[in-house]
Amino acid sequence: AEEAAAPAKKRNLGKYLFRATALTAVGCGTTVMVMSYNSKKRKQAVEEKIAAVKEQPVPTRSDSLARMAGGEEFDILVVGGGATGAGVALEAQLRGLSVACVEQEDFASGTSSKSTKLLWAGSRYLVKGLVKLFSPSSVLSPMSAWEEFMGTWHMVMGCFRERTYMLEMNPHITNWVPIAVPLVKWIIWPPPFDYPPAALGPMTGMFVAFFKFYDFLSGFSAPSSYFMTSARAKEEFPQMDTKRMKYVSVFYEGAHNDARTNLCIAFSAAAHGAAVANYAQVTKILFDDNGVACGAEAVDKADPHARPFAIKAKKVIYCGGPFTDGLRELSEGKDVKPVVNGSGGTHIVLPAYYCPRHIGMVDMMTSRGSFLFFVPWEGYTLVGTTDVKTKPDLHHEVPEDEIQYLINECEKYLSPSLKVRRRDVMSAWYGIRPLCADPNAADMSALSRDHVVSHHPSNGITFVSGGKWTTWREMAEDCMDQVVKRDKELGKKAGPSKSLETPLIGTGQTEFFPEGYHENMAVSLSQEFDLAHDIAQHLVRNYGTRAAEVLKYADEASVKGSRSGLYKHYPRLYEGAAATTGYPYLEAEVRYAIDKEYAVSPADILARRTRLAYLNSTAAKLTLPRVVEIMGDHLGWDKSRRLAEYQKAELVLNADFAGPAPDKSRASMRTACTADVKYAFDKIDTKRRGYLTREGIEAAATELGFPLSGQPLVKAMTEMDNDGRGQVSFPAFLAWWNSSEESNAIKEELMKERTAAFLAKGH
Repeated sequence: AEEAAAPAKKRNLGKYLFRATALTAVGCGTTVMVMSYNSKKRKQAVEEKIAAVKEQPVPTRSDSLARMAGGEEFDILVVGGGATGAGVALEAQLRGLSVACVEQEDFASGTSSKSTKLLWAGSRYLVKGLVKLFSPSSVLSPMSAWEEFMGTWHMVMGCFRERTYMLEMNPHITNWVPIAVPLVKWIIWPPPFDYPPAALGPMTGMFVAFFKFYDFLSGFSAPSSYFMTSARAKEEFPQMDTKRMKYVSVFYEGAHNDARTNLCIAFSAAAHGAAVANYAQVTKILFDDNGVACGAEAVDKADPHARPFAIKAKKVIYCGGPFTDGLRELSEGKDVKPVVNGSGGTHIVLPAYYCPRHIGMVDMMTSRGSFLFFVPWEGYTLVGTTDVKTKPDLHHEVPEDEIQYLINECEKYLSPSLKVRRRDVMSAWYGIRPLCADPNAADMSALSRDHVVSHHPSNGITFVSGGKWTTWREMAEDCMDQVVKRDKELGKKAGPSKSLETPLIGTGQTEFFPEGYHENMAVSLSQEFDLAHDIAQHLVRNYGTRAAEVLKYADEASVKGSRSGLYKHYPRLYEGAAATTGYPYLEAEVRYAIDKEYAVSPADILARRTRLAYLNSTAAKLTLPRVVEIMGDHLGWDKSRRLAEYQKAELVLNADFAGPAPDKSRASMRTACTADVKYAFDKIDTKRRGYLTREGIEAAATELGFPLSGQPLVKAMTEMDNDGRGQVSFPAFLAWWNSSEESNAIKEELMKERTAAFLAKGH
């Protein structure tokens, strides 16, 4: 009887398992369908909300400064005009508080313009949180492991919310970008994130499943992730070394033009009633009789003859990012204990042909253990970032070592037929992210990549620092929540947060776009003004529904018909590259930026109103004289002022941006990519003899940025010229040049010489 019953039990078990599987599948499918439906409904509601918004005029910079200096007492004074400061100003103003916001240089002149240009929900943080939660060490203290994971979970979910806000509420300045994760092995060792089970990720489809989970967490607000076979990847991303690929997993993140986004936030605050000003440097904090901050003394740096003026405020908030400690010195003295560490990140821009225009790539396992993005941006290829400890510096020179590291790393997944050369680097920059601890908290030991809001117990000053570009609005909301909770007077006046439901300027109804933002705005603009389509797209993506207003600043006498007769030719800033590299920036934008966007210096135009310096630093420097000329004519600058502005802007561009020519005066890594060494070798070996003499080696070393002469050259020749014939082949030169073990003594002597030369220049 028992033997007869066994098959029946197995059948029943099979039925139960089938039913459970079916119910699970139906439940998951239903959940996905409901979430997808809710996502569509939410997007429709957002579109309706955007369509109902009317664009408001933005006060001029001079009007804002006059208001600050006019004796009005503001509820809030924000010091700092990056993404965080502008965000706090907008958040507070939308709650019904009166706000002043000042920035010592230009909006986004620091960290906020030097990001990877992504609005991402933190896939890396989520993966690391899950890895740590399921690691053996968590067994010893499961509760603390769970609490730590939940902290990461809440941060990531906040990122999802903020990313959705930016992509759906502000479509004119954001876009989705698919990012490929190439998988070259079925089993990865060492395992990703030092988590052994992840070694089987490619074989088990773990990464594909993770990105589906990532889609789910976003509420399916982003396009769905997918995977590509190596054959399809070859079609979609021909620059990738697809012969080595097993398959490619693809997920979506948000992208934006960071400096332009920062400007939108600042001018949105101004349009809603805040008084905001760039180049208004705070030189002194004002205190009442009880030692509580009641304002600040500031000076207009854009006016050579300006005198300091007082800004009255009930509450002062520092939003200095990595420079927060410098602001704290104003109120707490020079001996204040630093609480912000800087993490430096270098980015490079390569020509468009290194990356498709519709998809990017990420390396999740670089030699340093960090992420490296390789994505399309503004028509070119952006590679970054690095992550090194550094001291805050607003105009930090770009480390040559970091540029070379990025070149070496991005070659890993590219086709062997593509040789990334040092001279392909069109521009490079260095940004500093703040890692912050709360000096007024009980435990100051942990530095946070999430943000910190700190309140001084006696002087009443609050500062907010840290965080990510994606969470600028969340940081502002959290800061103001805490401020109004602590201050009864402000708490009575302030309303609830409205920023999550408020689009930034450029989406609302205007005279030319009475229906507000829509997806075919570029076509409408192109047809109405006979614009080349690339210019129309650029104007819409940077100015939104205000794009038509920019064209009013065009010099009509200079607008001519194109050779094809299809459109009008509006003068571009960099005409020399217009036909080949597609820089769509117009001279009209310079005049518009002066009148409407608070542009004060030529560097403001080249680096942040347009992004030419970030895309091609050489082109920016070549365009500088014309920018000075346009600004000088518009603002009435005399000859001496024009010369001074030119020299000042040239110094800023030279300090902030690197280009195709390497500057290895302070580099410690002599390694160069093979293509660059070969180029230098062939440039000297004009007769193609296949070898260089001593004089040729000296010239090639100079070409590569590390000049050799005298005794170091003699020692180098001895090591390279093994047979003593005085002839060095390319393989011998390459091996010696990129050697990490040989020639240590010569390297030390070279560095001593370079250091001495550097110090002799008076640095």
